[in-house]
Amino acid sequence: MKITGIDYLELYVGNARQAAHFYRTALGFTPIAAAGPETGVKDCLSIVLAQGQVRLVLTSSLRPGNQIADR
Repeated sequence: MKITGIDYLELYVGNARQAAHFYRTALGFTPIAAAGPETGVKDCLSIVLAQGQVRLVLTSSLRPGNQIADR
């Protein structure tokens, strides 16, 4: 099987907002989407950042004991 491309890379981080701020200011990424309590997702926060064709999804847990928090 040959890999021809990557759509996105998801990183589990301790604080998605803080990590997104770092990637914006230090590396020049632009936020393009988000999912969290404001959009009806109650247990995690995800922020999508883009730079050219690179897409990063930064995800952090908002509650203990879920799949993201356990990693």
